[in-house]
Amino acid sequence: MAKAKRRELEILHGGSPSDDDNRVFCRFALNDVPVRFKDLKVGEKGGGLCKDIGGGGIGAEFTRELKPRTPLEMWVDLPDGFEPLHLLGKVVWSNLLGASCRVGVAFDRPRLMSLARILKFETTEAI
Repeated sequence: MAKAKRRELEILHGGSPSDDDNRVFCRFALNDVPVRFKDLKVGEKGGGLCKDIGGGGIGAEFTRELKPRTPLEMWVDLPDGFEPLHLLGKVVWSNLLGASCRVGVAFDRPRLMSLARILKFETTEAI
């Protein structure tokens, strides 16, 4: 039986904790992994790129603006050959960046077992 190759994974450190940073889990940098979403308030769909992910949420850049407290259903297309990672969450912050919008999404509940998939591939970019 062939042994699985372990790859390097980068853990992002946010520097000194601030009063408004409520993260419980560390984040892992991703190299622009495609993500699709559905706005559960109005039913509109969109897409973008997942920049980082952790046990409690993701950081992404979407093609349209999303306001804080917007409930989302998301599918993250991890490059591991399996089905997309299906997640439910709520936008906790958003910043417009020209034609795109950078957002932070907190999961409705931690998804630790599902997120174990990210440990199987390499990440190289820090935020």
